[in-house]
Amino acid sequence: MTVYHMSQTLKLGDALVPDHQRCAALAQPFTQALERGMDCFYSMALTGKYLYAVLSRSGLREWSDYAKWSVEGAFEFVRRAEFPDRPSRLGCSYFYDSLPSCKALFDYDWGEASPEEREAVRLFEVELEDESPVRLDMGLYDQAYDAMSRRQDGDRVLDLARRYFAGEGCGRPVWEILSARPARAVRDVTEYLR
Repeated sequence: MTVYHMSQTLKLGDALVPDHQRCAALAQPFTQALERGMDCFYSMALTGKYLYAVLSRSGLREWSDYAKWSVEGAFEFVRRAEFPDRPSRLGCSYFYDSLPSCKALFDYDWGEASPEEREAVRLFEVELEDESPVRLDMGLYDQAYDAMSRRQDGDRVLDLARRYFAGEGCGRPVWEILSARPARAVRDVTEYLR
């Protein structure tokens, strides 16, 4: 199956490696906290919020983004408990099924980035060895991120995770394709983003 993938590190001919940045370790403590209860989760999230503020002053903001990692942990908690047949967001690769979707996502994610950061992003046509990957709405994930970063609303995050893994869409869905199956970058189509 032919799909598309954006990356700042992938090279033409490379095989995609799920969790190549080893981010699952940043989300796992939040999943474990939810296994112990919502109070434990909130304690982790608020500690993370404090750490985020401290590390932001040091330029380490991306890796200390408590909202991102707590949402990933909460999504994994819901997936394990209620949707074990769905792929883990932490153990798969993400793809898109059309070039217009990639362009819209690029503009959304990197529209405010510096020219150097935008130039580092590459778009690849990928051969995915999965004839029936899962298609889920990234818009629901984005809403969960907003609920956590703005209000630390764990109940809302869990509700959105359930909707996400159930395959529901929001008002303006952004469909992402998730798969842990082998995939390889076969063609650089970055010019489409420019």
